[in-house]
Amino acid sequence: MDISSPSANRGVPQVGLVSGVALSLSGMMGSGLFSILGHAYLADGTNFPFAFMLASVAILFSVYAVSKLATTYPGPGGPARFALVCYGPGFMSGWINLFLYLCFLLATALYAAGFSAYIGALAGSLLTAARLKLLGVGLVVLFALVNLLGANRVGRVASILILLVFCALLWFSATGLAQIHPVRPSLSGVTWRGVLVATAMLYINFQGFGMVVSASQSMANPAKTVPRAMFIAIGVISALYFVVSWVAIQITPHDVLAANAENMLGAAAKIIAGSIGSKVIALAALLACAAAVNASIFTASRILTSVVSDHPASNMMRLALGQQPHRPLLLSAGIVILLILYFPLVAVGKMASMAFLLFFSATMLGHLRIYRQTGARPWVLWLGALINFLLFTFLFVDGLRIAPETIVFLLLAVGGTLLAEASYRLKIQKNGSRMPDF
Repeated sequence: MDISSPSANRGVPQVGLVSGVALSLSGMMGSGLFSILGHAYLADGTNFPFAFMLASVAILFSVYAVSKLATTYPGPGGPARFALVCYGPGFMSGWINLFLYLCFLLATALYAAGFSAYIGALAGSLLTAARLKLLGVGLVVLFALVNLLGANRVGRVASILILLVFCALLWFSATGLAQIHPVRPSLSGVTWRGVLVATAMLYINFQGFGMVVSASQSMANPAKTVPRAMFIAIGVISALYFVVSWVAIQITPHDVLAANAENMLGAAAKIIAGSIGSKVIALAALLACAAAVNASIFTASRILTSVVSDHPASNMMRLALGQQPHRPLLLSAGIVILLILYFPLVAVGKMASMAFLLFFSATMLGHLRIYRQTGARPWVLWLGALINFLLFTFLFVDGLRIAPETIVFLLLAVGGTLLAEASYRLKIQKNGSRMPDF
């Protein structure tokens, strides 16, 4: 496998800027917004979406780093490829890819838990908490089956669901803006620790911006199209999320927000347009979470396949999974189901954000090794890695204080992937085997 330079793609249908923007939007549309917005603003405590503004700025550094890597080294594998490019076929790239796999499992569990929460909002007291968790499990099983049918069906399902969600959020924003009296942002009583914790929690809303990377080989000029698509998509989604969150904060009284943290937009929509409004948002939330489960479990299984098959330097799971293409998907679905059954929604959301913050920090630090090849500015990479790590630290400390079980799981995930990669490499050295070259 040649990762030294971009390769031409003749005879491949070209992906243009509009399609690239749509791919990036599909990875960010709605699911995290519906599932953890209320919890983030309970931590924030302000009357203005400072946290979304800061999160959208923080993600720009990750977009910059990924766009430089994607345009210099277009090819299959997406984010899993970048660790290999930055660190080479060694211990770090193997561990980072295993950890990235867990990142997407946590994201999938978050979206499935969000789906269950909005089913609960629609059903009221008709369904118990245990039954709602089982509905989340059922959603994962359903989209695991959809993924088994092929990638083209995954894309078709996602496109339809995302379009409907986008329309619902535009309706919510327009209707809400007509009913609120804009206020100036107030800094009185603001605790910046809370704002930064909320910023870190909301980071998960933007992690799907890189879905366009997978299409870079099908672009006539990926060096221009990929970064433009990413930055345009980030601009569109940041503006939409800012307006949506601003309307929700201004419309929803604090006591109502506290009682409906997992259904903040639904509570706001009920104030705006009555029961019809809450049902529209609940339906949009279900569609967004379903689309996100569909896309993220697909991505997770592809990353695991890449770890096992495409990256021999980190394929310690090859013996366990064999060559059957469905096994990575089934393993991924099984782990996600366990996460849904054991952890509450807010805990999974925090773990997912912490995991992606850590992953992008490691990616940017690795990028510093090859910034001359990519043309990236090293100070941007240093600053991005620092910002991501600081946000991770705030959320980590908050987890120790409020939900230590989430920190224990995250530490086990980091330690487990490190141990797995180390064990594999020790076995290779013991057997005197040579690592395959790419």
